[in-house]
Amino acid sequence: MNKNFDTIIIGAGPAGLQAALFLTRAQIKTLVIGKPEESDLAFGKRIGNIFGILGEPTGLSLLENSVEQMRRYGGELLREEVIDIVKKEGDFQMKTGEGKEYFGKTIIIANGAAPTMAGIEGEKEFLGKGVHTCVVCDGFLYKDKKVAVIGEGNHAAEEALELTSFTKGVVIFSQKRPWKFSEHIKKNLREKGIKLEEKKIVKVLGKKNVEAAETSDGENLILDGIFLALGVTPSLTFAEKLKLPLKDGFIVINQDSFTKVEGVYAAGGATGGNPQIAKDAGEGCNAAISIIKKLKGLEQYADQT
Repeated sequence: MNKNFDTIIIGAGPAGLQAALFLTRAQIKTLVIGKPEESDLAFGKRIGNIFGILGEPTGLSLLENSVEQMRRYGGELLREEVIDIVKKEGDFQMKTGEGKEYFGKTIIIANGAAPTMAGIEGEKEFLGKGVHTCVVCDGFLYKDKKVAVIGEGNHAAEEALELTSFTKGVVIFSQKRPWKFSEHIKKNLREKGIKLEEKKIVKVLGKKNVEAAETSDGENLILDGIFLALGVTPSLTFAEKLKLPLKDGFIVINQDSFTKVEGVYAAGGATGGNPQIAKDAGEGCNAAISIIKKLKGLEQYADQT
């Protein structure tokens, strides 16, 4: 697969795939990175609220049909997870959990909503007081301190690896879930000596700030900080790295799905609002048309067929 694209879309849900369809029909070289089968829509058993769709198909069938649509026009899908973005020499460099790198002139962030909470007693009360959701934002506070990362996948591993810039006292807790690291990530974790712990943290302990955590077997662990990193890398992490405007944990966009940062667009759950397929697809359409006009130097663009 070529590594350079006009547009890279992070996320393979309705927002990302709708954007990909418009872009590929306009001959914009497009790569979608994400797993349609992990989109929220994939778990819908009967979808009956989309214009012109009869028979109440499953959400997964709609997603796979959309992948086939954009492929017919030359689009590509990579079923992996983006774990890092860096602005590099005018382009955006993406790194996946498998250690691959791709470059895009423009990007659309369409990988869903804000970070997932872990359901630990006290995590909300201590949010910002020792419990965090973004190492890029808050990791510097924990130089030479004891820190836990909660999560079982590549996102948790990437956060832990980033924390090693500040401290060697990093442990990842899977919360008794099976580990889901790629081989590339496993190798990096071994090289950095990051400890993996299958215990479950059930309660955050402390007075004004986090001081310890209680595990499901009754043990109290001395900790200075806890970073929540469940599921795939959330849109908020990318937003913080690219310094995108945020409101209430969501990416702020205008009517054209533009984030105010040159070359960066967002759509779907990442922007908040109504959690509906129609809304997400509409924002994906707007982002795509904005990019088409930008890359082709057009004042107006319409695809009505």
